[in-house]
Amino acid sequence: MKGADYINKFRLYFDGADMTNASLYLCFEENCPDNVAQEVIATLRQAGLWSPEPAKTVADEQKPMYAAQMQFIEALTAAVNNETFYATAYDHEKFKYTPTRWQAWKACLEANYPA
Repeated sequence: MKGADYINKFRLYFDGADMTNASLYLCFEENCPDNVAQEVIATLRQAGLWSPEPAKTVADEQKPMYAAQMQFIEALTAAVNNETFYATAYDHEKFKYTPTRWQAWKACLEANYPA
């Protein structure tokens, strides 16, 4: 998939309180129950990779702007409760990508949610 596909085809969760997570997203199918995403977020939180603040989602009306402005870096495929999901990394001039945080996300998700 291309970077814009993850933005346009999935529900995107992000940590709006921790700027080291800027431009990192968890992407779930629209019909995936929210508690599945919250389980993954709790795992990242327990690993010190997500703030204690509630997760935010990208509104549908904002997705075209995200797709146009974000530079896609990489995606990771993972699975939880028989649901495939993706973690994605982008870069944006205002919300800079942090390579070390992305590597930590990948290590945590690969260890806990292998695809």
